[in-house]
Amino acid sequence: MSRARADRSLRALGRSRARPLVALVLLAVLASSCAYYNTFYLARRHYDRASQGQPYSLDKADATAQQNYQKSIDYAKKVISIYPKSKWVDDAHLMWGRALVGREDPLLAVDVLQAFPTRFPDSPLRNEAMFYLGVAYRQARKYADSERMLDTFLVAEPRHELAPYAHLERARALMALDRSAEAAVAAGHVIERFPESRLQNLALRARADALFATRDYPHARIDFQALGLRANTDDERFDYLLREVDALEGARKYEEALTLLRDALAHEVRPAIADTSGAITPVSSNPAGARYGRLQTRIGSVYLAAERQPEALEAYRDVLRLYPRTLLAAEAQYRIGYAHEVGADDFESARAEYALVRNHMSSSAFTEQAALRLENLERIARYRSAGGDSLDKKVEAGFLLAEVYLFQLDKPDRALTEYRRIALEYPNTPHAAKAMNAEAWVLRHKFDQPAAADSVLWVVVREHPRTEGQLSARDYLERAGHQVPDSLIKLPEVTVTLAAADTGAVLSQPPDLVAPLGPRGGITIEPDSLARTRGQRPPGVIMPGAPADSLLFRPGFTPIDTVRRILAPPAPRDSGRIER
Repeated sequence: MSRARADRSLRALGRSRARPLVALVLLAVLASSCAYYNTFYLARRHYDRASQGQPYSLDKADATAQQNYQKSIDYAKKVISIYPKSKWVDDAHLMWGRALVGREDPLLAVDVLQAFPTRFPDSPLRNEAMFYLGVAYRQARKYADSERMLDTFLVAEPRHELAPYAHLERARALMALDRSAEAAVAAGHVIERFPESRLQNLALRARADALFATRDYPHARIDFQALGLRANTDDERFDYLLREVDALEGARKYEEALTLLRDALAHEVRPAIADTSGAITPVSSNPAGARYGRLQTRIGSVYLAAERQPEALEAYRDVLRLYPRTLLAAEAQYRIGYAHEVGADDFESARAEYALVRNHMSSSAFTEQAALRLENLERIARYRSAGGDSLDKKVEAGFLLAEVYLFQLDKPDRALTEYRRIALEYPNTPHAAKAMNAEAWVLRHKFDQPAAADSVLWVVVREHPRTEGQLSARDYLERAGHQVPDSLIKLPEVTVTLAAADTGAVLSQPPDLVAPLGPRGGITIEPDSLARTRGQRPPGVIMPGAPADSLLFRPGFTPIDTVRRILAPPAPRDSGRIER
């Protein structure tokens, strides 16, 4: 309650001496109102301290901010419980929800804010509560609900002071939904419509990331360059320079990227190399002491992307000489192995180099990834060296190698070569049918050649009867809209042996309501959707050229059957019901 308002009320109380009972009631009301106001004032004060004067914390709150948010919650709940009939109780309810968002308790914030329009249908704060509900949804990773709520808020309040925040939050939600082009537009609204907003840099970064995700590398580079010019610290400028290099590399402008990196390298001090006695000049713990090594490593990666492997290896080895037994050295050693594996297809050299990563740092993301890639390469070597009676292992080695090219090295052309080699070396076998199905999948999903893919599948249907591959090829073709005559389908032969004790057993009949197997009565699994949803992305750094969804990158994954585990054909029909 303001001091002026209290003075006016007390003067009115003085003029009402003739009515003492009324005066006492008025005094009690004023005291209650002031108590309410003081409690709400404390809730707001702690909230403002936590959010540093902004509508809410845009970044992760520190420990002090968390404490202030909790105090704000306590005071807001006190107002609601003690003064439930106050005309300002909706302010306290909204403050409670906002503080929960700041305290990063999004699920409870969603519950509190969802109840706001029901409890206060006539409150002028309904749209504001809608905005914070959108923020809470994003924090809770309910991105579709967040985008919908924020869009509704912007339609209702396009000029509200929270409008730029809503555009930024909507951009973040859209990025999480893989709608990068829309996210770039949403972030652009902040930049173009609210030029004086304090969110300019955040929106510019959001737009740059979204443009990069859409492969609009030239415009992404412009935004990263602008961010570098606005940076307040050397570390920020350095990070944006590397993002600018990412954009140039994505656009395949390798010489421009190298020029930018070399110019930055010329402004850094080159660390000393170990002396003849073996003593190492320590590298400063300051990030500036490692910038030279990070730039040199990045130069090596650009060389590798430009297919200039010798220069890439020399850049990585220079880092090894300058930063022995450090995280930078572990990264450089890992990238040397990767260069042999990806750039030269020299798996033997790659195995030897990956084994050395642990010598530089026993525990790091690069050490873990090197161990995973080394395991896959060693499996290939074991299968290749299998004896003449190990046909299955030799075939499996071929499929594994194809998967390495396809999912780990992002070289679908080399994967096609391996699948075709298997089909040629093992004609008229189930292995050939499986390899041809895999070839068709690559043609359709990696090269966008559906006609060529269907042609390969028809060969499998006509020339590989009595195999699982024929059934899978038939299902792929029918899913693409083709009609495969039943007369072409020959079911695989299945030999069933009954034990002597079971020869007189009578099998019970299935219930009449059992649904048939297969896509007509079941669920059809799309191969690309399965590859996207199987497990989580592994920790660590995903190297350029290695797809983030590579199944071989995942701990514990053993690629045994390409068609069943990687290509994921649709569920087979019930083998006893092929008639239409």
